[in-house]
Amino acid sequence: MIVGLGTDLVEIARIERAMKNPRFVYRILTDQEREICTTPQRVAGRWAAKEAIAKAVGLHLTWQQVEILPDEVGVPRAVIDSAYFDRRRLRLHVTISHERTHAVAVAILERNIVKAHLI
Repeated sequence: MIVGLGTDLVEIARIERAMKNPRFVYRILTDQEREICTTPQRVAGRWAAKEAIAKAVGLHLTWQQVEILPDEVGVPRAVIDSAYFDRRRLRLHVTISHERTHAVAVAILERNIVKAHLI
């Protein structure tokens, strides 16, 4: 069952300007994210995704509490490191897209429904 939805759109040029300050990337990306996000497009995509995730989840999250890495086939997978986010009951889906001038992301929060077995 879907219980949350978030989206965000960011101008890549805005992120490119912010990246001129090296502290910017260290503030918004985790160590592992910095290894794969070396272009303004990728950084903008992560920015949009983290904003979309915060909207879908409805929690105040720091940039470092959300990590988005590709799985074995390249699909972005988000992990939230917060005591207020129940990973056993909630599942997060995220997609990121880039265009020439913008990056966009959508996040969907799904609650796992456990069916009781009748004996």
